[in-house]
Amino acid sequence: MRRITDLPIEILTVIGDFLPTRTSIHASVLTCKLFHEQFSPRLWKALAVSTNVSTFGPDPSNLRNHAHLVQAFSYEGHLQAEYYHISFPRLSSIHLWINGLESTPQELDADWSRLLMLNPTIRDIEILAFTPIHLASFWDAVFTSLRNPRRLKIGGSRMCTGEDTKAFWRACSRFEEIDYKGSDQAVAPHGFADYDYSRLKRLRYKSMDFAFPAPGLLNWLGKCRNITKFRWQCSSRLIPLQQFADLAQMSLCPSLEDLHIGKTSGTDGQLGIIIRHLPPLKHWTLKSGNFGPTSFAELQDRHFGSLTTLSMPKVDTFTSHMALKALSYCSQLEVFEARRISLEDLRLSPRPWTCRRLRRLKVFFTMAASKDIVSETLLLEQLSRLEQLEEIDVSQMPRLGPDYKAVYEPAPQWRLDHGLAQLAPLSRLWSFKCENTMQDMRVEDVKWLLAQWPLLRQFSQK
Repeated sequence: MRRITDLPIEILTVIGDFLPTRTSIHASVLTCKLFHEQFSPRLWKALAVSTNVSTFGPDPSNLRNHAHLVQAFSYEGHLQAEYYHISFPRLSSIHLWINGLESTPQELDADWSRLLMLNPTIRDIEILAFTPIHLASFWDAVFTSLRNPRRLKIGGSRMCTGEDTKAFWRACSRFEEIDYKGSDQAVAPHGFADYDYSRLKRLRYKSMDFAFPAPGLLNWLGKCRNITKFRWQCSSRLIPLQQFADLAQMSLCPSLEDLHIGKTSGTDGQLGIIIRHLPPLKHWTLKSGNFGPTSFAELQDRHFGSLTTLSMPKVDTFTSHMALKALSYCSQLEVFEARRISLEDLRLSPRPWTCRRLRRLKVFFTMAASKDIVSETLLLEQLSRLEQLEEIDVSQMPRLGPDYKAVYEPAPQWRLDHGLAQLAPLSRLWSFKCENTMQDMRVEDVKWLLAQWPLLRQFSQK
């Protein structure tokens, strides 16, 4: 009888790729000598070292002996200096986490910069810092030592101004992708315009300050000629759009295809100017703002032929009529999110939806009467043609009435006696949500869902 230990190394390598966690890898290593030899290197592929005694990780000498196996490393806290003197030939990703310093910021800066200079293969850097840190030398090392950096992610940043910020802006010019969340570094740009940001293609920027967003960010964006993805949010303030509108009219982002804007204070006209002067977008997301007839007309004329994502789930001014037009004319759509669609409007414009590629649909369907079977049937006919659908979310977000009590609108019933069987073609569906819609589903309705949608893993109707 042949045993698993008789399998060739190539097959064992494939098996190792399916071991999901360090716990399962460790268990396999203890099984036999062959598994120990084959799977032990995987324990060193991604490591974490912490100042927390319970999760400290390998000591420096042991780590040095296995440095050639390490590809990703997480440093939590400011470790003893020996950890920052190790060269990892295959290291591509580092995570640096700081929450309080027992040493001086200058010592931390020196150790982190030494880590970069010894490991020029690093491509992805993630920093999480809740303590003021000084990283001028670190950012200089990013700029001068790394061969081909790719992605920089910063969260909870408490970086200082002055030389640190100048070095930060220069280091940003080396990356293809930046994901920044922290204090607004664009308040005082400190010469970012002097550098070449042509490598930067994807930028996510979220300011955590209570002050109004600084105009420097858009000045910086104007230097990123090859930017393809821009996501801009402010946690505590509305984003002013006038400068963005001015920038768009200068056509400084000719490659942009993915735009996500957070809460805005701009007008419908300003938003329309931005949409009119952008290249055809594949992804458009607006968290909130005055999206009105002008904006919609520009979106329809300029971008309906290219959009694969149209997401405005909390924008009240994205009306039911607008949403239905998008479903009827955006043939490339794969993700669609809107606040509500009225079935009365659907009856007035029953044109078949052309978005046959749609994978995710999130919109609340409402009706004037709770027993409008004709409208329900029309809705189900439209949905039945979207055979690529994987997620449906028709949940309701109730609005507050004058007495601050939740007000609910009538919604279709997802039941067999209301025509649910028309959705049998949606065999790819794995998630279906209809929360806050006062459903009265029966056992046979749920059984039908499970039988007709074999991939269904998530169902909610509370």
